[in-house]
Amino acid sequence: MYKKRLKLYIITGLITLIILLSTGCENSSPQSQQADFDTFINQLFVEKVQSDTISLNYSLAQPEDYGIVHTETTLGEYSISKMKEEIEASKKHLKKLQGFKYSKLSPEQQITYDVVEHSLELELELGNYLYYLESLGPTTGLQAQLPILLAEFNFYDKDDIEKYLDLLPCVKDYFEDIAQFEREKSEQGLFMTDAVADRIIEQCEAFIENPENNFLIEYFDEKIDNFNGLSKEESEEFKYTNRQRVLEYIIPSYELLIEVLKELKGTGTNEAGLYYYPEGQAYYECLAKMKTGSKRTIDEIIDMIDKAVGDGILDITKLTLSDPSILKEFEAFSSFPLTDPDAILDDLKTNILNDFPEPIDVNCEIKYVHESLSEYLSPAMYLIPAIDNYMDNNIYINGNDYETLSTIYTTVAHEGYPGHLYQNVYFRSLEPAPIRNILNFIGYDEGWATYVEYYSYNYSGIDEGLASLFEINNSLVLLMYARADIGIHYEGWTKERALNYINQFAGDDDISMEIYNVLLEEPAVYLPYAVGYLEIMALRSMAESTLGDDFNLKDFHQFLLEIGPAQFSLIEDHMEVWLSNDSN
Repeated sequence: MYKKRLKLYIITGLITLIILLSTGCENSSPQSQQADFDTFINQLFVEKVQSDTISLNYSLAQPEDYGIVHTETTLGEYSISKMKEEIEASKKHLKKLQGFKYSKLSPEQQITYDVVEHSLELELELGNYLYYLESLGPTTGLQAQLPILLAEFNFYDKDDIEKYLDLLPCVKDYFEDIAQFEREKSEQGLFMTDAVADRIIEQCEAFIENPENNFLIEYFDEKIDNFNGLSKEESEEFKYTNRQRVLEYIIPSYELLIEVLKELKGTGTNEAGLYYYPEGQAYYECLAKMKTGSKRTIDEIIDMIDKAVGDGILDITKLTLSDPSILKEFEAFSSFPLTDPDAILDDLKTNILNDFPEPIDVNCEIKYVHESLSEYLSPAMYLIPAIDNYMDNNIYINGNDYETLSTIYTTVAHEGYPGHLYQNVYFRSLEPAPIRNILNFIGYDEGWATYVEYYSYNYSGIDEGLASLFEINNSLVLLMYARADIGIHYEGWTKERALNYINQFAGDDDISMEIYNVLLEEPAVYLPYAVGYLEIMALRSMAESTLGDDFNLKDFHQFLLEIGPAQFSLIEDHMEVWLSNDSN
């Protein structure tokens, strides 16, 4: 699922503000304009990555190399007033950005300009719906992701251990902010449904069920044992302090969430989709822009999904007619030939060489989600490495039982090679403007990972026809999720209509109800995967149509990897130039 990263922006000091306001003279030479642009972009990057301790730790291994001296340990602040401050800051940044003469920038700077402008404009648009924002959610919510983010806090040196320990008390303050925000949402008539609240409550209760053996205590102890350079006394002191702070701050923080959600249950005014809130439809449109990176209208996205669904059904029909036994093979399928995640990673690194650029040689450790988190987290997740330390990577898999691992091959492809790990490392190795590594283009990220996940059936060692059937079937399921999501939250589908649509694909009333409830819980959560995938397939179709016999799949993949995360309209514009050059 999502490569979740906290983005808790704060306003920087006077020196940064002076620098931002003193660059970008339109009458300057191209060289001066480009230098000023780089200064502005780098200062914007510094402001964002040092806004909170987790963001800084996950973004940079050596922040001092970027001129960052971080003195305050903080998670930031979650409040309407802080959000409004951030909106005002974004307005100033956008005005400053648009003061640069676009034609005087280098081609690479122009791409950076475009992606930063898009991101800032979208932040401002989302700022119209502040009380519609939600930090809690059964799968992608802060309370679900934070334990992993804390557990994987990078200990580059002893100072990082101390920063981590200083960070734990901040969790309680931050959760108090969230609790107040949820109360304000309730007063606005925008509180979550009781069913969603119950799911989050159950999740929080599971996480703190055994306080003395909490995941954040056990895992920290393991990290300290494996950390070189500590005396026995220092190790024991760190372990003792962590245990005390988990019990004193982390456990009470989750207890606070439980208490507040129970307090506010029953105050939700809407048991259906966003459509039935006063500005829900408009918010969903904005949310879809942010989640997909697509310039298409919702109606155009609907048409794109419906067409893809129709084409997929036709393709399955053709497959089953040409090989009537393939459905029995599909139903009887129980395992890929490879089931060990480390072996799968090695297998994929070799198999992708014909179709993708050679991967950068990096380390990747497979880890397993702690049982206290397993019921609620996604099947797997890749943790984005620091910009200046991308050699070390981690993938979490939710479950190490045979049933999970027997079908993990394509999931490892999604998270590892040629998915998130491969794409992130490849882009970082090109040394783009640092800010491009932290901007949120989830449609590109998840679209790419979904596209290569389906492609990886070709590498998995199963029959070619069966691989095609799995690819088409799984894409249809994903598209169904996305189409039903739009129907529920944008078109105002009734529960009955939504269940009828879903049941055409699920064929089971209980499963259909489960899917319906998931879509209600976290609006637009599947759009990045589905729409991002379709946008990449549209780009590929465009390239194949233009180049004909000269189309080379590896070259197409290299183009997508090198341009990096961006809105799809920008990628399409640059691909037209690439195709023009390639066809000459």
